[in-house]
Amino acid sequence: MALLRRTVDRRPDGTRHGIAFSRRSMPARAVSVALVMIASSCGVPREGELRPLGADDLPAALVETTVVTTTTTVPTDPAAMPGDSVAPATVYEPVELYFISANRAVSTARLLVSPATPTQVLATLLEGISGEEASTGLRSALPSRFAATVETRRGVALISASAPFLSELSPTDQRLAIAQIVLTLTRRPGIGQVSFRVDGTEIAVPRGAGDLTTAGGAVTFDDYVVLLSRD
Repeated sequence: MALLRRTVDRRPDGTRHGIAFSRRSMPARAVSVALVMIASSCGVPREGELRPLGADDLPAALVETTVVTTTTTVPTDPAAMPGDSVAPATVYEPVELYFISANRAVSTARLLVSPATPTQVLATLLEGISGEEASTGLRSALPSRFAATVETRRGVALISASAPFLSELSPTDQRLAIAQIVLTLTRRPGIGQVSFRVDGTEIAVPRGAGDLTTAGGAVTFDDYVVLLSRD
């Protein structure tokens, strides 16, 4: 760095003649020291040096505080919970079963899982009566060891027994036992007639009035109306 020096020449009469400048060189070390001092005074940070910033040095967008509020709605209905599986409610239906009281057929109601099939209805009938029902005078004319299956074809319920059962009953109970099955099944939708067979062989059964059908002959609800309770 060079400094300018001003030189003034004077004439013999004492007046200034002119101004001249001359250059003198400053030592290099002094120049370096001066630059460092200037740089330090300007606040230029050295490389790698961290300097904290005050709030006044930050942009307004960074200083402002934004509060975000979120609302979560939890469904109270378990069926609305995603991913959960809810078992459907069991639906029941009333079913008419016929038992015997004072040698008359009496209708009683039982609740079975809907839709109640002919197999369910027959199995429930063959289970007999409860202790509470027995206390009211109800009974079943069907033998306790009686077992059978039911198959429906074109509105006819085919009862298949594995062993003879009528021969062990009195003539009155024979009619009442058949009446229990026929009256119960013909009250179900889609069944209008009932026929019987034992060990695969079609058999004749007594009607309500006491007469026999032909072997394999179908009987209806009306064939046993005479055995219904008059109450």
